[in-house]
Amino acid sequence: SDRIERMIDKTTKMNGINAVLLILTNLLCSSVDAVDVAGISGSGGGDDTTDKVSSKSKNDDSLLHQSGGLRWQDLAVSFEKCPLTTALVLDKYKYDNYHDDYYNQHCLDDSVWLLHPSSGFVENGSLCGIIGPSGAGKSTLLSALGGTTPRSSGVFLTGSVWYEECLLENSPSNSRYHLSQQEGDIAMLSQHDNFFDMLTPREALEFAAYLESQKQKSKHTNTGDDTSNKKNGDHREIAERKLAVLGLMGVADRRIGDRTKINGGGGSSPLWLHKMMRGLSKVRGGGGLSGGERRRLSVALELITEPKIFLADEPTTGLDSSQAEKVVKLISTLAKERNVPSLCTLHQPKSSIWRTLDQVILLAPGGKMCYAGDRKNATTYFKHIGYECPSDTNPAEYFIDLVTIDTDDPAQGLIDETRINWLHHQFLHSCITDNIWPSPSSEERDIIKHQTHTNRDITNSGTDGRFPSLSSLLRNKLRGVANTANRFGALLLRSWRQNVRDTNTILLRLGASVLQAGLFASIFPSVRDGKSLPKSIADRVALLSFGVINMSIMALMKTLVLFANERSVVVREQMRCDYYSLEYLLAKVVAEIPLDTSFAMVFAVVLKRLTGLRTSTATLIKTYCLMTVSSVSLGFAIGSVASSVETAMSLGMPIMVIFMVVGIINPSGVDPDSPPNRIMQWLKVASPIKWAIEALLTSEFRGMVFELNDRGIWGKLEDLPRMGALSMVDNGDNVLTNLGLGTAKYSDLMEKLAILSGVYLLMSWLGLSYFGPSFIDTEIVQ
Repeated sequence: SDRIERMIDKTTKMNGINAVLLILTNLLCSSVDAVDVAGISGSGGGDDTTDKVSSKSKNDDSLLHQSGGLRWQDLAVSFEKCPLTTALVLDKYKYDNYHDDYYNQHCLDDSVWLLHPSSGFVENGSLCGIIGPSGAGKSTLLSALGGTTPRSSGVFLTGSVWYEECLLENSPSNSRYHLSQQEGDIAMLSQHDNFFDMLTPREALEFAAYLESQKQKSKHTNTGDDTSNKKNGDHREIAERKLAVLGLMGVADRRIGDRTKINGGGGSSPLWLHKMMRGLSKVRGGGGLSGGERRRLSVALELITEPKIFLADEPTTGLDSSQAEKVVKLISTLAKERNVPSLCTLHQPKSSIWRTLDQVILLAPGGKMCYAGDRKNATTYFKHIGYECPSDTNPAEYFIDLVTIDTDDPAQGLIDETRINWLHHQFLHSCITDNIWPSPSSEERDIIKHQTHTNRDITNSGTDGRFPSLSSLLRNKLRGVANTANRFGALLLRSWRQNVRDTNTILLRLGASVLQAGLFASIFPSVRDGKSLPKSIADRVALLSFGVINMSIMALMKTLVLFANERSVVVREQMRCDYYSLEYLLAKVVAEIPLDTSFAMVFAVVLKRLTGLRTSTATLIKTYCLMTVSSVSLGFAIGSVASSVETAMSLGMPIMVIFMVVGIINPSGVDPDSPPNRIMQWLKVASPIKWAIEALLTSEFRGMVFELNDRGIWGKLEDLPRMGALSMVDNGDNVLTNLGLGTAKYSDLMEKLAILSGVYLLMSWLGLSYFGPSFIDTEIVQ
């Protein structure tokens, strides 16, 4: 009665239903001790006898988890720094110690948390399904466990995550350690399948296996241990095994494709070209892989590294019920065969998928854990606390509905929140009471960190700690160079295949280059008669300028789309440290630039053929090709800091428009007495369009002598309103002087354009190195 009186005093300022619900919450939470479900949620008993489990068996952790697995303690994600443990969060529901100052602390506000503090354990060989409504923090929990919470998200990650080989009473200290994405310990299957669309499943797996073998060689270079490189066989054998195990042999040579595009994204080439390519290669185009096949390929790629845990974020996304069930059963089978803990988030699992799970984690909005334990015991647990699942209802659907908040009806929403808070409190109380979440001591934490760093130091150095000999250093150096060359070769082959197999894009760009050159030639007829007349000055300037702008935009847009589309795959490979950023960038440059410059060459040749430009064909080709290289390099630089195609386009288009505006030369002349401000000067320096236009104009007008104008002085005066001061010039050198290029040299301008290309490539390397994936490492979580 005293508790009720205190609560009534607290709720005098609240409206009727809110006050009643608050009192109801406190009364429910205060009655937790009357319900004994510790044995169910902790030890996983499935009948009434679990209520009588002795305290010794409840507290004997060695009896609970002898097989080892993944464990986390007080793991939480919040918008503000809130280093609360599960026990402190439990105090939020204990209103005996209720007072305003404590309750008003921001850490106790539900809106602060993406994932409330929780602890758990998933043993080796089991599949744990994380279920809950949208916004419950399922993916957040998975990212925190896998160490893939982005630093850029601005959230705070607290708690500890570690892996246990076993957890016996007399186990050695090295049985607990942190896992690392870079070492290939964690396999993370994202919601969306990301591939190089023009490759085949066999090529994708061979590439991943080859990079992994090269990484293993690098790791064992200092030790001189080559047996580890041979125990799993050749990378082709590894790929074949993965294809066979995951049922992909039938589509091993089919192009992966992108089913959101026509013809699977593979390009619809003409019949004669299609037959020729089929004769040269066994790669089949078709419509790409199906959703289930793509998902299985994603699983195969993640299993290349022989991980210690397997995490899957919505593995059934985009699949029908039959394919979804097959994928989940596949993950369950692999978890048992490899004896690794597996966790996957599931949005709405059907009954057959529910029965496939070994363990279940139920999350409510705000990341409140309402159950974590054996799947078979979930219905018994909720029955004991007053929520019995109907026999004709899918338990997964029932539990998700149980922790769902009705956002359309405010009154019902408050009732839902009250129920969820009670379920959350009930589960936390039972777990803490029975000590099923034992925390590692400070000494054990130090051992975990020390052992982790010791293992990595041993990997990166000799096993005996002796100083290596000179011959050993030289041999290791040569091996390192060879590994770099091998990785570069593999990256180059992949990029080349991605480019040359996209026949649709190649033919479109080739046709566009020819048609645009013809269009420009028809727009400026005064440049076609072969006469060097003053009235053709403006047309020559416009023709060369539009040609530069056109080819520059085409090269940039294509690079941005391709580079950004590959970003998700590259991020995954960077997380594993499969190669260095410089190796990837150089491979892209070597694979992309020859193809892009070939279109610039075609454009230059056709433009020269259809017009009366004075500049030689070789000069046109050289200038347009170098300008294309610079534009591609600019595309690399922008794409290296962009996380998606949309972001890349949002950055690339405004930048290109600015460079176009500052790079165009006014055909009516330049006023030397009105120089641009400092910002404009820097923008002009950074514009590849500016240097290319100036180089072409210098080559076109330097030494040009105009033919006599039949109209004489009166003809020049008639041209004055249209051409300005340029109507009075007598030769090309005067034109360059009026355009502000009187002292310009073609070779100097081309040199600056080449330097600018190098600067953009350097920026690309820095972008890939420092703007790549950055995550909050669970290893350093306190």
